[in-house]
Order: sequence, then structure tokens, then C-alpha cells
Amino acid sequence: MTMSDLPPRLDPLTTTLLREAYHKIVALGGDRFAVYDQVRRTLAKIAHIDSFYIGLLHGQNKVRYVYGTEDQKFDDPVLNAYGPNGPVAWLLRHRQTYRFFYDQGAVLSAGTSFGDVTRESADVVTVPMFRPEKNAPDSVIGMVSLHSYTPDVYDDHAVRAVEWLTAALARIIVRQEEDRLTLHHLTSDEEGHDALTSHRVLEYLSGHISGIRTTAREVIETPGPALEDTLRALREVMQRCERIQYELIDMTSRADLGPATRFAALTPSESTVALLIARGMGNQDMATELGLSVNTIKTHVRNILRKYDAPDRDQVAADVRRHLQ
Repeated sequence: MTMSDLPPRLDPLTTTLLREAYHKIVALGGDRFAVYDQVRRTLAKIAHIDSFYIGLLHGQNKVRYVYGTEDQKFDDPVLNAYGPNGPVAWLLRHRQTYRFFYDQGAVLSAGTSFGDVTRESADVVTVPMFRPEKNAPDSVIGMVSLHSYTPDVYDDHAVRAVEWLTAALARIIVRQEEDRLTLHHLTSDEEGHDALTSHRVLEYLSGHISGIRTTAREVIETPGPALEDTLRALREVMQRCERIQYELIDMTSRADLGPATRFAALTPSESTVALLIARGMGNQDMATELGLSVNTIKTHVRNILRKYDAPDRDQVAADVRRHLQ
């Protein structure tokens, strides 16, 4: 990373903070929770933050809010559908940073509420994350959003800093996903390096719950535990639970990667046919529904089976239904 990679007119302190943050999140590797936490901590040194979240798009109309805080307290990760008029739709339509003063926050009212729902954001900056695409515009894969209950907090300088760090985060996420897919191709689905199975989830939960139980037992079995030790143990339990929440939603996003990727590879016409296949419709019914010839439907079905590498329509239908869940 060179000086020319940084946005123009950033002061030396901000430049130093961004450089240090970049090297830290690269060193953290696949620990996404720690990476997101580092991004928030860095941006909090540059601009005031009351509410913060990172969202990753999933499927056709959903977004996973994989990391969020309110007054520096961890917020539950969630999966939500987004509508046609909220912030996510705005980012997809305009493909640029959203700032509160563009519409005095009007677009926020059509989106998902975060943090303290009794208070309204008075300043916001939401920056899209992009994935480079061959022979096509870069695709939006998510966003980083900062909210303040105080107006006029995010000036041009702060926005440029958020944009730079968001772009760096997006490159790291895309590279990790590419590495994950490369490793997945080495083995079968049953033995895949990153395959998510019920055994793996059980093993993960069992290990972490065991650690939480051990912490609780130490407090219970220690005669007359000091208040300070009890509070320390409770903070440790809380932090462990926060990480479990994040890592579980991260696991499910990886489990859903295959169906979403396969569906995204279809053309608009093929995706329409695939949705009808998932509804159990035959060729003649689809032809009638879409006003096309049966031969055209058959061509679309053949292309879909090829792209899904599927032996029959039932397998395609099941995969599409998993994508839509």
C-alpha cells in the first residue's frame, strides 16, 4: 500500500491510523469478528459514533447485519429482508456513499432500525462495499454505516476516511471468499475444507459452551467470591456469547454461499425459469406462464442444469429453495 492509495487531503494523524488499521486487519486474517471490531475502533478515533453496523448482502433481497454496536455495546447480528426504498436499495441504485444531508435522513425511515429505536439519527454516512466483476460493473456486497445522534458530525474528511477503510475491508472480504472457494474445489462437498455440517456446528457450540460453563463454575465454587471477580467473570461470559452470536451467523452465511452463487450465475430469463422450477412447474406450464415456446423453456432448463451441474430438475429446485430461505 502506497501513499497514492490514500484519499486526498487526509491529515497525517488520520493517515497513520488508517495505515495501522489496515496492517492489523490483514494480520487478523480470518477472524472476521476481530476485523470488524478493529474497523469500528479505528473509525471511532476519527469521527464520533453512536451507532455502527456492517452489513453483507445475501441472496436477492436480504442483508446480514453481521456486526453492530450501540454506544459501544455489542448489538445482536440479524438477517433482514430489505425493501425497495430503504438504505440498502439506495446503495444498490446509486452505487455511492449515502450521507444524511442528501435527504435529511428520509431514506432511513424506510429501512431497518438499529440501536436505540427511541432516538433518531441526526447524521449518517453509509459506504458501500464492492466486489470487482469481469466485463461488468462492480457488484455491491455490503456496507459500513456510522450514525450519530448529534448533527453535522461527518464532514468530508471523515467520509473520505470511512470510504478508504471500507474499500480496504471489502478487498479483504473478497480475497478471503476467493481463497475459501479455491480450497473448496480441492475436495468433495462431503470433505470440503469449509463445509458446514451439523457435526461441525455441534463441535463448535460444545467447545464454547464448555468454556462458559467452566467460567461460571469457578465463580460458584470459589468461597465468598469478591464482587470484582464476579464482574470479571460475567464480562468474560458476555464477550464469549457475543463472539458465538457473530460466528454462528458467519457460519450460516458460508453455508448459504453455494446456492446464492449458483443462482447469481443465471441470466435474468434463466433465473425466472429456475424460480418456476422451484415451484414444481413443468415445461408446458412455464411456457404458458411466461408466454414462451416450449422449446425456449427447454433451452433455459438445459442451461440451468448445466450451470448447476445438476442431474435433474429436483436438485435445482431444492438448491433454489435453499437460496430463497
